[in-house]
Amino acid sequence: MNIQLTPYLLLDGKANEAIDFYTNVFDADIESRELLKDWPQEFDHHIPEGYENNVMHAHLNIGQSQLMLADTLPGQTMKQGSTITIMIDVKEVSDARRLFSALLVDGEETMALQESSFSPAMGQVKDKFGIEWQIITEHPDMREGPESLT
Repeated sequence: MNIQLTPYLLLDGKANEAIDFYTNVFDADIESRELLKDWPQEFDHHIPEGYENNVMHAHLNIGQSQLMLADTLPGQTMKQGSTITIMIDVKEVSDARRLFSALLVDGEETMALQESSFSPAMGQVKDKFGIEWQIITEHPDMREGPESLT
């Protein structure tokens, strides 16, 4: 199975500030910084006022490592222990389903495994140890760049 694990930080409206801070501290390269206003289709084209410039997803390259960040989504509240998740990136939907099911044993589903505009299977689960995992599969069009998905 082709798999990659990446730490993913969830912030409450301060992701832009954190991106700038970590870029400076670690001399990181910003691979991407996407705002909620860049993904209106994920909100039925109705992003709540004041959230437009919050970070939907950011990707930093720090040496040989990666760090990803986002702000909480409208209506989502911060919970202690859920501000750092581990993102599991797999190529096959079948692998995503298997990992999601395995991590869900005696755990809790926090976002159903489902298709989105940027992934054929993504979801989030808290395992029996309280660790939160995001599972995502690469959209076939991602090889051509995110603009091909809109």
